[in-house]
Amino acid sequence: MKRIQAVYEIGDIIESNCTGCLKRIELSRAHNNNYSYIDGHCNKVCPVGKQLQELGKKLVRDIT
Repeated sequence: MKRIQAVYEIGDIIESNCTGCLKRIELSRAHNNNYSYIDGHCNKVCPVGKQLQELGKKLVRDIT
């Protein structure tokens, strides 16, 4: 998968799944938009967040 394809796929996933996520909205209100709490939930609990992490790994270039 090319990097640009991964970027488009990440954008589509965020737009379709995360924008209206009730848990994300709840955490945002509870912690005054402190994204460390929101990201903690998304990265550790949410299956969509885990999918985004896997796609994000494809964006990292190997600089060895």
